Amino acid sequence: KMKKQINGVIFYLIIIGFGFCRPISAEVIDRIVAIVNDDIVTLVQLSKETASYIKNIDSSGYSGEKRKEAVKQINNKILMAMVDRSLTQQEAQKYQISVSDTEIDNALENVKNARSLTEKEFLNALTNQGVTLKEYRESIEKQILQSKLINHAVKSKVIITESEIKNYYDTNAQKYSGKKKYRLRNILMNNEDRIKEIKKKLDAKIDFPALAKQYSLSPNASDGGDLGLFDISNFSENIKEIISGLNTGEYSNVISTSQGFQIFYVEDIVLDGNKSYEQARDEIHEILYNEQVEKKFKTWLESLKKNAHIKIML
Repeated sequence: KMKKQINGVIFYLIIIGFGFCRPISAEVIDRIVAIVNDDIVTLVQLSKETASYIKNIDSSGYSGEKRKEAVKQINNKILMAMVDRSLTQQEAQKYQISVSDTEIDNALENVKNARSLTEKEFLNALTNQGVTLKEYRESIEKQILQSKLINHAVKSKVIITESEIKNYYDTNAQKYSGKKKYRLRNILMNNEDRIKEIKKKLDAKIDFPALAKQYSLSPNASDGGDLGLFDISNFSENIKEIISGLNTGEYSNVISTSQGFQIFYVEDIVLDGNKSYEQARDEIHEILYNEQVEKKFKTWLESLKKNAHIKIML
C-alpha cells in the first residue's frame, strides 16, 4: 500500500531528490546562496548538483549571453528544488521520521536487480558518475525520507469517491471503449474484368475464402485471403472510407490500388482494449489518487514555504 501511495509523487522526488552528483571545480569559492530557517545552502552544494546540467549546456554549444542565461535558469531551478528539499527534511525531523540502514540496503538491492547489475558493476557505474557509495546511500536515504514524509503529510487527506471514479470513466469513455479493429480478407488480381467476374460469384453467395484460394494472386491466397486484424486509421482515405462503411460479413466493390485490383471482406469487427467500469475501476482510482497526492503535496509544500524564513542570495 505504501508503494501505491508514493507512486503519485515520484515525479516530484526526481525534481527535489538528491540526484547524481559530480566532482566540482576547486575554483568555486564557497558562500551561502540560501537560508532556509536554520539551514543553509552553499554555492559548493549548488554547484555540485548543477554540474551535470551545465556540462550539457556547454556540450550544446551555447556561448556568451545565451549560455549565461541558460546557466542562470538551471541554478535558480535547482536552488529552489534544494530549498524545497531542505524544508521537507526539516519537517521529517520535526515528526521524527527516519530511515533505517535496512531500508537503504533494500532500496540499493532493488536498484541493482532492476538494472541486472552485479555488486562490482553497480560500484563501477557509481564511479563513472563521479559518485561514492556513501553519497549514493545518502541520496537514497533522502528520497525514502521524503517518501515517508509525503505519505505522512497527505495520505489522510486523499479520499477518492466512487462517484469521482464513475465520472472519470464516463468522461473518458472513448479511452475505455476500445479501438475498433477489422479482421480482413482480400482477393487481389491484376485484371479488372476478371475480378469483376469474381465479384459476381460473391454476389451469388459463393464463399469468399474459397474464391480467394482459387483466384487471388496475393501471397495470403492459400489462407483464404486472410490479412489479419487491423486498425484502419493508417489506411489510405479511400480504402478507410470503404471498409468503415462495411459490417461484419460484408465485402467491398472492386477497388483499384497500387498493388492491383482488390476486393476486401470484413470477417469481424472487434473493440481492442475495451474495458468495462469494473475492469477499469482500479486503474482510474490510482490515476485520481496520484493526481490528488500531487495537488495536496504541492499545497502542503507551499504552506511550508509561506511559514518559513527563506532568503535567497544567489
